[in-house]
Amino acid sequence: MACMDDRGMIRHFAHPATVAAVALAALLFCAPLPFGSVTRWGAAALQTLAFATFALAAWTARTRDLKTVAAPALALAAIAGLGALQSLAWPRALAALASPRFPGLRDAAVDREAGGRVPLSLAPDVSAQTALTWAAVAAVLVASAVAARRRDRRRWLTAAVLGAAVVQILYGSGPWISGSTEIWHTPVPGDPTRLRGTFVNPDHLAVYLEIGLAVAFAWGWWGMRRARREPMPIEGRLALVLPPVVVWLLLFMGLAFTGSRGGIVAAVVAVVAQGLLLARAARSRRLAPVGAMAALAGIGVVAAIGVQEGFGRLASTSAYEVTWNARRQMYAATWDLWRSFPWLGSGLGSFRDAIPLTQPDDLPGTWWHAHSDWLELPATVGLVGAALFFAGLAPLVLRLARGWTAERPSEDRAAVLAALGALVSLSIHESIDFGLTMPATAVTLAALLGTASMACGEGGAKEPIPDQSDQPVRAKAEEAAPSPAPAGPPKRPRSRGGRRARA
Repeated sequence: MACMDDRGMIRHFAHPATVAAVALAALLFCAPLPFGSVTRWGAAALQTLAFATFALAAWTARTRDLKTVAAPALALAAIAGLGALQSLAWPRALAALASPRFPGLRDAAVDREAGGRVPLSLAPDVSAQTALTWAAVAAVLVASAVAARRRDRRRWLTAAVLGAAVVQILYGSGPWISGSTEIWHTPVPGDPTRLRGTFVNPDHLAVYLEIGLAVAFAWGWWGMRRARREPMPIEGRLALVLPPVVVWLLLFMGLAFTGSRGGIVAAVVAVVAQGLLLARAARSRRLAPVGAMAALAGIGVVAAIGVQEGFGRLASTSAYEVTWNARRQMYAATWDLWRSFPWLGSGLGSFRDAIPLTQPDDLPGTWWHAHSDWLELPATVGLVGAALFFAGLAPLVLRLARGWTAERPSEDRAAVLAALGALVSLSIHESIDFGLTMPATAVTLAALLGTASMACGEGGAKEPIPDQSDQPVRAKAEEAAPSPAPAGPPKRPRSRGGRRARA
């Protein structure tokens, strides 16, 4: 019998879906380590593992599993396909029809060498590489949805995300304390007073930590809910509540020490929004301040450790920075870039090569990104790409919103709460930054959204499923409830007149 159990255990762990979940967890944990996977070799490794994980997950995927993320996955894949098409050389007449400015921008000598064919991107090689990253994000989205079909695998993915976020703080604290600017023994220019982990830009670490904060808050809500509803000793309650609280405070402290002003504001707004979601779902106003109280607790911890290190950069923000003079000029230039290529954009990932066309002379420097993903997206993929993106985003958000209000187990709803919090935080921060251009952050967000989409249930409808954390409470209530009285013969109705009426 023991041998049979061992063979069954081996078969369970050798199941393709389990292998895919383990590989995906490893991907999420390791993705931020090679400079956020922004290097060429780091991005190639991430893409390879993402496609391999997708293949394993698709092997055992059910049609209804794929339907949960069909719209956003197809949208991401379509944008990747658009980027691949932009990198190809097209006949001049067809290129002029799709985007009239491209043929005029081509050098005559280059045009002759290409046989009169014109790519629909100002940086074809970059567009092809970026298209692979978008395809990898779509693959992770699908793989995470398939892996999240089982709650134990979903916990592996959650642990990988939180573990990777904690590692970023632990690793980055050494160089930050010593004032070093090295990452993996490689000198990287930057401000040594700002925590940045393995990311070159501290603001990008802040974006990554915002995802972890949303997950930790949802974990804490689930732990407190279970500790309150399930009879257990005080040690068990503390074991459920303390770990997520400590992790959330640690992540918020790390976020503050990155010095990211947008990250701090976005994280505070997101956790307040999560508290409001809790109050709405429970129909109780008492839960509304929970998010604000968590934010105040995080601010208090940071202030106790170091006000200047945590909030000094935010407090010293000048009036010039508030008015966004430089960024406002760049936003105007990005808008003009989109107007130059309205339908298909300048090419996926081609912002650095395209922005000199509209960058004003009094705005010096090389701008790699627009410092606003919401503006850079239409500028590089045009109205067609932007429409594809929002066509995938809208059904996903609607599904998560319905899943949050549906009658789902608390652990499933915690996954939805984490995804909604991350979306709120990154929607705010990415309006003034470009953290989602980091492959590690993009695949982490995709995995979180895929997991939450599967946790919503079949089609996001109301599907009551037994929640293990609630079973002891229900069983105890059923035992304490009085048994119904035995049914007897029906009583004859008494007339209004009493005996007199009967006489």
